[in-house]
Amino acid sequence: MRDLSKKEWINIILALVFGFVAVFFIFRGIDPREFFEYFRPQSLLHILLLCGIFLFSILIDSARMKWLFSFVWEKHLSLYDAFFNNYMSFLFSMLTPFYFGGQVFQTYHLSRLGFESEHNVNVILSRFVEYLISIAILSTIGLLRYRDLFLSGTLMAPKLIFLAYLVSVSFIGVVILSLVHPPLIAHLFGLLKKARWMDSMIKRFTKKEDWDSRFLEWTHDLKESVKILWKSGFMLLDFPLTLFSLLVQSFALYLAIRFNSGNIGFFDATGLLFFLSMVVFYVPTPGASGGVETVYQIVFSKILGSPGKTLASVLTWRLSTYYLPIFIGLVFLMFYRYPKEVKK
Repeated sequence: MRDLSKKEWINIILALVFGFVAVFFIFRGIDPREFFEYFRPQSLLHILLLCGIFLFSILIDSARMKWLFSFVWEKHLSLYDAFFNNYMSFLFSMLTPFYFGGQVFQTYHLSRLGFESEHNVNVILSRFVEYLISIAILSTIGLLRYRDLFLSGTLMAPKLIFLAYLVSVSFIGVVILSLVHPPLIAHLFGLLKKARWMDSMIKRFTKKEDWDSRFLEWTHDLKESVKILWKSGFMLLDFPLTLFSLLVQSFALYLAIRFNSGNIGFFDATGLLFFLSMVVFYVPTPGASGGVETVYQIVFSKILGSPGKTLASVLTWRLSTYYLPIFIGLVFLMFYRYPKEVKK
């Protein structure tokens, strides 16, 4: 299997450093005795259990991919290869800023297995749309339940978090609108191009002079990909499984809080998880490392009423769903081998 590049190893080190620095500064601002009242030796067992739950969510996504190839194109994809594909999507997304690395590796891996590139792109892009719609739906639970937390008061941090959420929701709205009515998006982009400051800002962010035409081309491909799979009828079956997989992931956060004596409901934890996941996307570190710990500490400390309890919960959750799975993924990457028929 492919080796990690020098840049990817650097990103692993940066993820660890940023995460450690964030936890270090958070720890300096709390009472250590309160933290260790909750983060105890038995927390290691909790981390292993939660990591298992997180891996189960990847197994669900792997089964979805296997069934998709079988149902739509009558192609056989083993559950083992599907699991590797989805796990590496997680791994490389966590090692790149803005989570951009995973989908690229998925299409590469499926192509190496002998599947048609067009089918691979259809699968990855369609699942991407499903994911966007699903987290937008689930995030509204957190918004409706805790809107006063983000909108009231004079502190700037909660309001900046809410602003970042609105930007993410706007992006999802643009993507969905481009699938429904592309000419309207083309008209919108024309207006943005006329506003020089907006055009300059988008060029600086995307590093593309022709950002509008590139996005329109991408959304056209996206629309065609989604259309093929929705016409097959499979997506009607797959969409509930997407929601189920995300709920399994949120269950890990819920348990991490409950294990540390936090009082929060499952759907409250779910709503906040996906609300904040749309915010930390903009943290320009590998896998938003450091930013996740900081943002979750800010928000959940207000809800749980205890900085020490919050840090113990966030650290338990991050170790079980980010740092430990990255280590497992590196081992998996090292020992994975393509099937013999692929090597031939």
